Amino acid sequence: MKLLSLSWSHRARSSAAREALAAVPVERVLAELKARGVAEAAALSTCNRFELYTVAARRDSVLGALEELAGAPLAEHAEQREDENAVGHLFSVASGLDSLVVGESEILGQVKTGYEAAKALGMTGKRLNVLFQRALYVGKKVRTETAVGEGCSSVPSVAVQLAETIFGRLDGKSALILGAGAMAELAAKHLAARGASRLAVANRTWERAYQLAARYQGEAVRWEDFPAELERADVVIASTGAPSAVLTRDLVESAVRRRGGRSLFLIDIAMPRDIEESVHAIDGVYLYRLEDLEAIVAKNMASRAEAVAAARRVVEAKTSEFGAWARSLSTGKELSLKHSEAA
Repeated sequence: MKLLSLSWSHRARSSAAREALAAVPVERVLAELKARGVAEAAALSTCNRFELYTVAARRDSVLGALEELAGAPLAEHAEQREDENAVGHLFSVASGLDSLVVGESEILGQVKTGYEAAKALGMTGKRLNVLFQRALYVGKKVRTETAVGEGCSSVPSVAVQLAETIFGRLDGKSALILGAGAMAELAAKHLAARGASRLAVANRTWERAYQLAARYQGEAVRWEDFPAELERADVVIASTGAPSAVLTRDLVESAVRRRGGRSLFLIDIAMPRDIEESVHAIDGVYLYRLEDLEAIVAKNMASRAEAVAAARRVVEAKTSEFGAWARSLSTGKELSLKHSEAA
């Protein structure tokens, strides 16, 4: 079928390529590839990964387009897969097996969003349509038939676990969330569940901040006012989707001078990063990033090895089925894929 996938994920030694790609809208990537003659392509962009799937496209041409859009070299840390290996990888991604937090459920919706964006732009033909529909089916099957998602955490919930580890308890603590998207909402949900005494939400769109805060008995903060909230907050979780840092060293230093020596814990789960790395050098300020969540993730993984193995068996079986279907297309005797689910 000549399926090609290029991936930049949390496993890469450097996050620079992933950060550069995260700043480029998926729709812009697909439009550029379409203009260059690529007939079928779909992209997946999350805080932990950027992935591109194409049919009958040349690697160098696709990579060149991405590098021009991102304004950065990308080849060194790209993971390349072809045909059945690419299929198996997408099925693993949809099942949560390739996530920073293995088994997390948010990725399935993100795969669906990526597929729907490509479909809306006319960038999916029969092969990618069936591939992504099948990936969604496999992701749901894994979660239904195995325990891979039981006791698992999303990245925001791991961030909240980290905050609780730092403070012992969140009772009596004040939290500030920057952003009001899906990851920010999960962070708010887990902070409220863990007993944070005050929850403030700041977002560039006031209505979204208000709606999210209201769902968890929190307070909405206008975007221009969030720097003042740094004086009150014990923990800040940032997940805005902004193209560059929104929490700078100058802002943090200004807040620290008014905090009377109280420590400030910053957790950045955004990609591109929301918080300037240099804030970690400020006395009393502690910055944790996506990479710092890996220790908690590893601990969670150790107790779920059997469930993960069962999930991988499902993925392997469905990958083989899909490979047989793809090969049958060239024979004129197309096999059927039973129970494939449309997105």
